[in-house]
Formats: sequence, C-alpha cells, structure tokens
Amino acid sequence: MKDNNGFRGRTLRLGGKFVRSIWFFPALLTAALLLLTALQISGSSIGVYHSVLYGAQAEDTHTLFNNPQPIRSDEFIVNTQLTIAQDAAGYPRINPNIGQGEDVSLIVDVPYKEWSTVFKPHNLVFLVLPFDNAFAFKWWSMAYLLVLSCYFFVLALMPKRRWFATGLSLALLFAPFVQWWYQYITLGPLYYALFAATVFIFLVRSKRLLPSIAWGVLLAYLLTCFALVLYPPFQIPCALVVAAFAVGYLIEQGRLLPRRLLLRQLGIIAGSLGVGGALIGAFVATRIGVIETVQNTAYPGQRLIESGGFDVAHTFSGSTSFGLQFAEKAPLYQALSNQSENSNFLLVFPYLVVPSVFLLYRLFRTRRATDWPLLFTGIALLGLLSWMFVPHLGLVGKLLFLERVPHPRLLIGIGLLSFIGVVLFARRLDEEFARRREENRSALPGHRIVLGYTAVVLLVQVLLGLHVMDAYPGFMSERGLLISIIPITLVTYLVLRGRFAWGAAVLLVFSVGMTALIHPLYRGTDVLTRTPLSQAVRAIHAEDPGAVWATDVGSIQNFAYMNGARSMTGVYAYPQLDLWKTADETGQQEHVYNRYAHVWFNFDRDPAVTSPTTLNLLTPDHFEVNTEPCGAFLQQHQVRYVVTGTPLDGSCLELRETVPYPTATFLIYRIR
Repeated sequence: MKDNNGFRGRTLRLGGKFVRSIWFFPALLTAALLLLTALQISGSSIGVYHSVLYGAQAEDTHTLFNNPQPIRSDEFIVNTQLTIAQDAAGYPRINPNIGQGEDVSLIVDVPYKEWSTVFKPHNLVFLVLPFDNAFAFKWWSMAYLLVLSCYFFVLALMPKRRWFATGLSLALLFAPFVQWWYQYITLGPLYYALFAATVFIFLVRSKRLLPSIAWGVLLAYLLTCFALVLYPPFQIPCALVVAAFAVGYLIEQGRLLPRRLLLRQLGIIAGSLGVGGALIGAFVATRIGVIETVQNTAYPGQRLIESGGFDVAHTFSGSTSFGLQFAEKAPLYQALSNQSENSNFLLVFPYLVVPSVFLLYRLFRTRRATDWPLLFTGIALLGLLSWMFVPHLGLVGKLLFLERVPHPRLLIGIGLLSFIGVVLFARRLDEEFARRREENRSALPGHRIVLGYTAVVLLVQVLLGLHVMDAYPGFMSERGLLISIIPITLVTYLVLRGRFAWGAAVLLVFSVGMTALIHPLYRGTDVLTRTPLSQAVRAIHAEDPGAVWATDVGSIQNFAYMNGARSMTGVYAYPQLDLWKTADETGQQEHVYNRYAHVWFNFDRDPAVTSPTTLNLLTPDHFEVNTEPCGAFLQQHQVRYVVTGTPLDGSCLELRETVPYPTATFLIYRIR
C-alpha cells in the first residue's frame, strides 16, 4: 500500500511539473491535431457543393459547425480539388490529366512524389495516411505550426512568459487576415519565418560546435521550406521583417560574444544560406521552362507596384472587421474587393512605437546601451508603412523587391512586424521593470503617463471607427463602434502596465470574436469524392481510360481530372501555350490564354450553324472556349466525353448517362 501511495504521489508530482512546463501547451495542440485528423474533420468550405447540388435548405450531415464560405473558392475549387486530383493520379509531380500535363510543384499547393516534397512537410502525410485523414491533418497542421512557431519565438526571448507566449501565438492564428487567407501561401511564410528566427536565436547563442552545426542544418532546411512556398507577395514582406530582426539580434549578441565564436557562428549562418541557396537552385533548374512560362504570362505576369497611395485608415482598422463574417454586411465594406482582400490584423505595435522610442532613449541615457532588435524592428515598421503611404520611393522598392508586392499583400509583413514588435517591446519593458525592482525604484512608465497615452490611443480608435461608419454606411453600428475601440486600447494599456499575459488574452478574445464564423468544421470530402457525378465519371473512365473530357459547367470544371480522367477544362496554374494555340485560329488571342486561368467550354447548340473555335476572356483568371461539340477542335484533342447541364444536339453525340440532383441534372455525352 505504501509503495502504491508513493508511486501515485510521484506520478502526481511529475504530472503537475509537466502541466507547469513549457511543453504542456504544445502537447495539448498535438493531441487536438491528432484527434481532428482521426475524425477526418477540417475547416474546408467544400460544403458549398452540397448547397449547389442539393439546395441551400438541404441538411448537410457533414457540416458540424458554421456554414461554408463561397468566397473561399481558391480553397474549395483550386487547392482542395487539385489535391483530390493528385490522389486520383497517384501523386505525380507532373499530372498528365490536366490538359497536356501540368507540373503541380509550382503555383498550387498539392502533394506529389519528388525530393522537393521534403521541404513541404505538411503534404508528406498524404503518402502515408488515408486521403480524408491526410486532408484533415494538412488543414490543421498549418495552424499547429503557426502557433508553435509563435510560441517558441516568444519563449526564446522571454523564457518565463509561458502564458504570454500561449495567448499571443493563438491571437496571431485567429487574426482576421490569417483566417480569411487561410492557406499554405499565407501561413507558410509566417511560420517558417518565425521558426527560422527562433532557430537563429539559438544558433547565435550556442557555444558548442555540434549544437551550432545542428542549428545551422535546421536553419538551412527552414530557409529552403520558406523559399519553396513560391508566393513572393507574401514571402518578400516576411523575409524583410525577419531580416531586420536578425540583423538587430546579431548586433546585440555579437557585442557579447568572443570574436572567434562570433566568426564561427557567422560562418555557420553563411553555410546555412549557401546550402539553402543550392537546394533552391536545384529546384529552379529542374523547372526552368515552366518558371519562364509563368514569368511571361499576361496574368498574373510581372506586376510592378509604385509606392504610396494605400488607404491609411484601412491599414489600421483591423478592429472594425467583425462584420466581414456576415454575408449581408461584408459587401458594404468596400475598401477593397472582398472579405479576404479587406481583412487585416489587429495591429498593436504601431501604438507602441512612441513608448519604444522612450524606452530606447532611457536605455541609452542610463546605460549607454541599445536594444538593437527593437530598434531595427521599429525602423522596419516605419519603412514598410512609408512604402505604402509615401509616393516616389521607387529605388527603395527595387532594392527591397517591394515593387513586386501589392499593397494589400504587404499587410502580412505589417502583421508579422506587429507580433515581433510587441514581443520585443514586452522584453524591453520587462527588463526595465526587473531592474527598477532590484533598485527599489518605482515602475516605469508611471500610471498617469500610461493612462494619458492610452487615452490618446482610445481617441485614435474612435476616429477610425467613425471613419468606417461614415465611409461604409450600414457596415458597423454604434454598438459595433463601442466594441471596436476596446481591443487595441485595452491591450496597449495592459502591455504598458506590464500585464503581458492579460494583454495577449484580450487580443485573443477579440481576434476569435472577429473570425469564429469564417470556417466551418467539416467532416471528410465525400461531397466531392463520393457524389453521384464523381462516381459516374470514375465508372466511365474505368471503361475508357484514354478518353479526354470537357464541360461547360463552371462549378464542375475540375471533376474529370479530380476523378482520374484526362480533362481539357479546369484550373490551369500556368498556361499550356501549345494546347491553346490550336484554338487560336487567328493567332491573335495569346493574351486570352497566356495566363493562370479557370477554363471551361461554351458549346454551340445550333447544329445548323458551324462556328469557328474562339476564346473569350471573361475575367482576369477565367476564359472560355467557344466551339462545336462535333467539331474538329474536340476531335483533334481526343475529347470523347462532354458533361453539360442542358441538352446538346449533334449527330456525333450519344447520351451516355444522366446524373440527377435536386437542383441540377448533369448529362454525360459520348462523342462518337
């Protein structure tokens, strides 16, 4: 009995120690990730298809919480359906079912079997787990990695602030910008940047050779992962932010290290950059033809942005974005085109710049020292804001590649800067508080000063809210105004008072409130993979595997290659010029098809009239092919099956199958 009691006591002590350790929060996150993976639950908006096929009022038993967001079409039409297509094709790097074959290692984020997938670890799980489990794992792993990267970055700088790290990392995950743009090209640059910054911290601090080399190898891996995200408009701002922090931190720590040790660490850092550069070079060299094609497209092409002209009020109005979650209110906010474009971060650090200057001044005056990371981060913030608001900074844009970043995309850098800046400010203030406690002196700054400064922040928040109400009538009510002025004001006050964990908690609560209704909880992918139309396509494809398919229904543009069949319609991540030249009979329509595009057909339904094949650009990322269902163009490309929503006439057409749904009926014709 005594032994049992002793064992129980030791177990409880160990359990209590673990709960109080820095590893308890990551353990909870890991458990949640594994549970959601096992249950095949994701946040995908593919449930939109249930409404499209069965009606908005029909119950979807796979929707567990919230409703899918139609605005998230880049997710449920592009990435999700292309991921399903990869599974159907066996995960090749070049998917032969998309037109004449498409290299999926560029532009889109889907799994494939090749060495470079090692640097896209969220996709490796598809090669191991059943598809729906892997799909759920990928969805949540991006959130998991973002939170962990933030958490350990905070702890690397403030080891004893576990609750602050927890709250702040979750607050960044639930930032409106992150949730509305929830996909790898958004979260990947953020978490690789923060992981790289964290590894950089430990590498610079490391005294022993072997651990330093290990950190260097990990840094090279993370830099390669970051580079292979392949979305420069988000990568460039994040890279500039982390570079500013890294330079500042290196200067700070370099002044404390022996010269020989500093040179060794610099050599390891250079080696990490060299290894990462070599891996990136190998990736580029094996895809140079496709990369050149992408660079020479009409859309997106090489868009160069001039400095200045961005909406100042919109930049700082993240706390007014609650209404973006509601379909009836979202269109009223017209700063930009849609909810994703209008989303933002709850920016706190801009309101801490003045207090940061005060702390830097006090530090230099009293100790002749400088907090270099805080200084460089503040300079970076002012630099990015200047690029957004001040015209005629073209040389800066060329040197820093900012001319390749549309201003709304630059907000990701501002948001990352705000996160890092808050951490660095808290570290500086925490050290000041600790020093003054040791000297038995009063806190800095004084309570009256904090209240006065907070009142100024409150006034700014009120003015921003009033501007939103005036510029976008009906988007925000008086109650919404009162709510919107709370988060930034209260967080600023709490941080200035040294209540860092409470400040992070407030930021988290309001961030969740502004994003909780964005994503559904959705189980599996049956709405796409086991729907009757997919089953019909797979059955016919099994009988006639060499046939090419086409459709004139935009909502099912990817259904053929999503089910393993070759298709001329669907999402083309880059133009297949040789394919569409055969439809350009005049030779003057390259500007139509030389682009990233959603492609489907418009079949001539008058058998008495024979019309030439033409291309019609509908939007910057959508063109349609006007052609005869029994014409030479389809025959030339071996199209033997056509899926349509309305009957077709033609001597070559044989109705192979009818697939009825409550809201639509799809007809599958075979071209004889």
